[in-house]
Amino acid sequence: MKYPDWVMKHKKKGAELRKIGERYYLYKIRSVWDKEKKKPKKITEKFLGTIKPEGLIKPKYDRLMEGMKNISVKESGATDLILKLNKDIEENLKRIYPTEWKELFLFSIFRFIYNTPIKNLQEYYATSFISEKIPDAHLSPKPIGNLLREIGKQRGKMKMFLKQFVSGNKFALIDLTHVFSSSEGVVSSVPGYNSKMEFSPQIHMIFLFSLDNHMPSYFRIVPGSIRDVSTLVLTVKEAGVKNTILIGDKGFYSEDNATSLEEQGLQYILPLKRDSSLIDYAKIQEGNKKLFDGYFLFENRVIWHYSYALKEGELKGKKVVVFLDERLKTKEEKDCISQIEGDKEKTIEDFYGIQYRQGTISVITNVDETGEKTYQLLKMRDEIEKMIDVFKNILDADKTYMRDDYQMEGWMFINFISLVFYYKIYKILSDNNLLKKYSPKDVLIHLSRIYKLKISEEWVTSEIPKKSRKIIEKLNLHIT
Repeated sequence: MKYPDWVMKHKKKGAELRKIGERYYLYKIRSVWDKEKKKPKKITEKFLGTIKPEGLIKPKYDRLMEGMKNISVKESGATDLILKLNKDIEENLKRIYPTEWKELFLFSIFRFIYNTPIKNLQEYYATSFISEKIPDAHLSPKPIGNLLREIGKQRGKMKMFLKQFVSGNKFALIDLTHVFSSSEGVVSSVPGYNSKMEFSPQIHMIFLFSLDNHMPSYFRIVPGSIRDVSTLVLTVKEAGVKNTILIGDKGFYSEDNATSLEEQGLQYILPLKRDSSLIDYAKIQEGNKKLFDGYFLFENRVIWHYSYALKEGELKGKKVVVFLDERLKTKEEKDCISQIEGDKEKTIEDFYGIQYRQGTISVITNVDETGEKTYQLLKMRDEIEKMIDVFKNILDADKTYMRDDYQMEGWMFINFISLVFYYKIYKILSDNNLLKKYSPKDVLIHLSRIYKLKISEEWVTSEIPKKSRKIIEKLNLHIT
């Protein structure tokens, strides 16, 4: 085929000109020996660009990469910390996802640091020094959307990866339903009630949390309309763990659910609504703390407690534990009286009717633990849910991108890894008694102010701000 002169000038060794329709293109090629046919065979390696009269227009990705090379100031501190803390995750991703690990790892990092939607991934990558450490990642929207779908199809590989977190002897099973999706393509997102009695399209999340390692261990998605014990049992079986305690919310308890948990051999701690007929407030009404089983201190608060066995019904013999937090009781009494003062329809009789319930938390459980240990396990759910809020809020950022169930599964996988990143920093803060002063996000914000500067083709670390340096020293992070 005869090509115009402006096309021919791009002809070179190892490249081939092609005309498709009325356009001209350039491809990188190489030759290999075909043993069967006993002759050379042409292999097309790469698309090099579109040829136009004004010159060769390189592919968008190559143009982005060239643009990245011209950036001379890049964020370094936050991504450097995550890389140092998560070498185990990086290596496991390389092992299980050898061709996709870069995109999975980097996407998880930028989700954690910036809560970024898919469309902004490439920009964060270009302006971070991590692009120098992990080069040639494809983070534009279309490839990432396809990647999530393919990852979601491979639940077997995902389980292999998650197994690295299933370590320790005790696990909390957390049942969550507040994850919504408006995408019509996500079949598992169906209308169902959550614990707030909201009837909305949602998917149902189940998490396993290692009580020994204080880390998320496993996750599973089920349709939003399903909320029964069988999903919990299947999650435990899939994860391959044994000593698991379901820590439910107030919306989970029912006699049927508790009975099913017993039949399936699952341990549980289920909060009861304050007006539950299972709760006996007699000892509180009597006002004599000597009748209680005792007290313990929790976060500088005095928690009184007593327990008793149910005497009738399907759950006869099961233990109910009642906790009384005097500080919480004082606050609730004040709030109740303030409402009565401001509402003509309410009277002091409304207060008298609930006065003995105020400041209490009651649970039904088959766990053979002390009152203090039972309370600590129960409050573990509060701790987890505060951090899971990060997870759910991240998910809400670009939920409309998730077009089907497979893509949603891949998306949740990315956010699970981000949650693990969160816990790694959370644990460091906890070990150094700094949680009251800093959150994991605070640490990232301060460290993201540390940059790499390109000076005479060499990358050097910028001046470190005082607050950033202080965090580095307190956490002994060794960022140079």
